Amino acid sequence: MRKKIFLASVASFLLLIHLLSPIQAQGVAEDVVSFANTEGLSLIKEGLSKDPEGYGYANDTEIGEITVGEGMQIHFIDGAKLMEASDSLLETVTPQESWEFLILSNGVPKSKMVIQKDSNGSYQVNEFGGNPETLAYAIQALQTEGNVSEPTLIRERDEYIAAFKKDNQELIIAPQQASSTESKGLSSNSEPQPPEHLIDVLQSLQNNSSEDAKDGSGTVASAYNTDDSNHLLRPILISALIALTVVFIMWIYLRRRKSSNPI
Repeated sequence: MRKKIFLASVASFLLLIHLLSPIQAQGVAEDVVSFANTEGLSLIKEGLSKDPEGYGYANDTEIGEITVGEGMQIHFIDGAKLMEASDSLLETVTPQESWEFLILSNGVPKSKMVIQKDSNGSYQVNEFGGNPETLAYAIQALQTEGNVSEPTLIRERDEYIAAFKKDNQELIIAPQQASSTESKGLSSNSEPQPPEHLIDVLQSLQNNSSEDAKDGSGTVASAYNTDDSNHLLRPILISALIALTVVFIMWIYLRRRKSSNPI
């Protein structure tokens, strides 16, 4: 009996260690994680303390208790490769010497921290603060998928795309607007999709980038969701049109049959 209790305790402890170490699960190098949890955390606490309310914190006490959450290396999309892409987004991305981490308050994402490696090989905090919802959404989407290969976090127009391979098939989790993630709750991830539709959207945004810059429109999330709705609506409309055509033909046929066979 004691042996069973001991084994159960060991299993629980190992599970707890796993849950408390999500950063390592995303393949971030130990030296980056170490910097994030020491110097990085100290630097952003100092920065956040200059304007707690402005950064969304109640006071210095809350800032003093923040911790570093999950983090991943950032990848950028190569514009030239994107122009030639058709069915793979992963083949267009380039890893950056940049990592983004969630900053937690009482275990809940409250801010972001961006760490970069400079030309001398030293790490530095490049950004901190900001709304962490869409970053948390993308990272959680990858965690929800479990055992996948090539888990990749892509940053495009300050939005986040999660990409990976599962059973040798490339899949993506489309970027979400902050308002969308808040309304859904972070546990409600959208279903993974093949990358072709997102590639089409990104190519379209790439071609129209000059116009987007003028009016501030053209976010990946809004373009993808709008285009995706149209993409889904098109076959529905076609099916409805076919159904109406069949009904009309049947109506004409029955009407002619009735007129040719008077009572």
